[in-house]
Amino acid sequence: MLQRRQTLYLLAVVGFMVALCLCPMVTYLADGVEGTLVAFDYWWIGALFSLCTLLPFVTIWLFKNRMLQVRLLFAEVVLLVGAQIFALWYAIGITGEVKAMSSLAVATIKTPTFFPLIGIILTIMAIRAILKDERLVRSLDRIR
Repeated sequence: MLQRRQTLYLLAVVGFMVALCLCPMVTYLADGVEGTLVAFDYWWIGALFSLCTLLPFVTIWLFKNRMLQVRLLFAEVVLLVGAQIFALWYAIGITGEVKAMSSLAVATIKTPTFFPLIGIILTIMAIRAILKDERLVRSLDRIR
């Protein structure tokens, strides 16, 4: 179970999403006031990111039912696309609001904002590895 490639991909997705939940997505400095935008500033974005973190972790333990894993991971890809859209939407929105407050304001979009994109890629790689395992098992069943 833990030695499979798809498990490592899914653990990496969990790691990136935990980092996204804990690290700031945007930092800004306006009129001497420094602030950050983190995932849990808006409860529903925090809930979406938490779900995107929990689903791959749960999927790892469903290793005996590969097709259920694949279906859950397709749902994970959809959630990650939504998470990426909302993360960029809020990051760009906060950046615009900060720059509108003052001409000397500086807002920086941080790297964790793009972690859902990395999660999408890793989840697709996990899906491909699971389907490869499923094809292997089915081919062995045919031989018997």
